[in-house]
Amino acid sequence: MWSPNVSRFTAKKQLALVDALREDIRSGQLAPGTKLPTQRDLARSTGVAVGTIARAYRDASTEGLIRSTVGRGSFVARQSDTFLTATNAAAKGRIMEFRVDYPLQSLNPPLGPVLAEIGAEETRHLLNYTSHKGDIAYRRAGAAWLELCGVKRNPDDLVITAGAQHAITVSLSSIAQSGQVVLAEELSYPGLKEAADMLGISLVGVPMDDDGIIPEALETLMYEHRNAVALYTCPTIQNPTTVLTPQHRREQIAALIERHGLMIIEDDIQRLCLDEAPEPYAQLVPERTFYICSLSKMVCGGLRIAYLAPPQARIRIVLRRILATNWITAPLMAEIARRWIEDGTAEATMKARREEARLRQAIAIEILGGHVVKYQATNLYGWIELPPGWTSVEFVAAAMEAGVALLGEATFKVAAKGGKPGVRYCLGSAETHQQIHEALNIIVTILNQGPGYCDAVV
Repeated sequence: MWSPNVSRFTAKKQLALVDALREDIRSGQLAPGTKLPTQRDLARSTGVAVGTIARAYRDASTEGLIRSTVGRGSFVARQSDTFLTATNAAAKGRIMEFRVDYPLQSLNPPLGPVLAEIGAEETRHLLNYTSHKGDIAYRRAGAAWLELCGVKRNPDDLVITAGAQHAITVSLSSIAQSGQVVLAEELSYPGLKEAADMLGISLVGVPMDDDGIIPEALETLMYEHRNAVALYTCPTIQNPTTVLTPQHRREQIAALIERHGLMIIEDDIQRLCLDEAPEPYAQLVPERTFYICSLSKMVCGGLRIAYLAPPQARIRIVLRRILATNWITAPLMAEIARRWIEDGTAEATMKARREEARLRQAIAIEILGGHVVKYQATNLYGWIELPPGWTSVEFVAAAMEAGVALLGEATFKVAAKGGKPGVRYCLGSAETHQQIHEALNIIVTILNQGPGYCDAVV
């Protein structure tokens, strides 16, 4: 029976017991699956109060060192050294954030120089109301940014929005009314779900394969939902699956959109992660596409500037929706974006982000290579298809307990059904490559040990 010498650790017995457990597990004295003494037996052998031992067992369970089951007792958990290191981090509040697709903040352009330029000029107009579209100078810069995405538009046909989320809301509300249906990939960006819910719009998920939306399934849903008015899609590095819809598939979908008279909301904010990508829907069916690109992922997240290119026939309703939701996008933000686009700062930052993403994704694939992972080499997230036996809820909970925060497919599901079990990892918030190594090794450990990794051996 395990009977630790708690005097060689901290004077506080509760912490000493947890420290002793941790040390004896690391040294191999306590093997995975070993049954631990009952709280009363350990109290008798150590002279520590039963209440103190109960609290120590509770802390050890929270840390992932042991698993306790009523009627069976407490057992040393199955876990590798990597997993154990992470559980210690989690217990001390050091959760590694791999849920959110944060851009690399260390590569944000310096703000001081551009603010100094603005401050040295006569720029009081930046505090005035302006057009709902945004000043023409800002729209010219937006047109130049869209051209990098392969979309050619006259600046008069663009509007400035306060980020891509605002552009999605404006687009949805310009197309659909409460009670109508918008079709979307069966796993889609969660912000779409929030906007649709706010507007009373029903989302219907479209089945996907490794090339994105399945055209036959899309057409079937168009017939089933006669009140469907639009398709929302992220065809270039789809969120969360990273799928890149090829040109031939885009042409099929564009033909269906025209045949059935729907609109497309094309969320293309990841396009510039790639050197080349297939032709956007905005070029295939411009009269039916609300095209969205932004500076958030490729320049910096806090600037909150996006460029929306709606069909010309819908400009008037778009401006009314901007009036209703934001009146105007802050001219100061749009001015900074304009200067960075025109002086090359935005493009240089974009290229630097792509190269750092390439390094980080290479680390991820080297570590995760034995598992089914979908990714693009120069973006900052990837999709892990979970092996049989796992649910994403269980896997996300296991990873969180081990100190790594992930998102499962439930977060992205448009409907209750659809989507294979999987989790998305995001590499942008990690401060160092070492943190990426640590977090992904934890993920691999959980994957390799399987759904029963936390069950005690009896």
